[in-house]
Amino acid sequence: MIGAAVLAEARSLIGTRWRHLGRNAAGLDCIGLVWLAARRAGVALPEPEPYAREPQDQALRAALHLHLDPVPLDQAGPGDVLLFNMGIYAGHVGVSSVHPDYGVASLVHAHLPRHAVVEELLAPLARELTGAFRWRA
Repeated sequence: MIGAAVLAEARSLIGTRWRHLGRNAAGLDCIGLVWLAARRAGVALPEPEPYAREPQDQALRAALHLHLDPVPLDQAGPGDVLLFNMGIYAGHVGVSSVHPDYGVASLVHAHLPRHAVVEELLAPLARELTGAFRWRA
């Protein structure tokens, strides 16, 4: 299953430092993490166009709709891509997971405040959760 492979690849990048527009293990931002994990899992995605640190429109949501299928938030599962608001626009993504130590919903994402790719509990981030997307077979 694609989602499981993407999640495994995302987890393999935990600890990678955060870098805006990063696309390799030397540094990743949230989009770069999802893109690189998907590429390593065998999903052919185009290189994202450069973008500002702060979202200016709904371009990220539109890009997800091009390559993944939306699913209801309550049906998101491990390996799905979760989309979060940053202010009025959606501007942050990560890979949905179940935390291996705690057994609860978590997120693997490149997190600027933590300066790295991390896996953390989803509950504190859930207020900004605005979309869930599943990989196409």
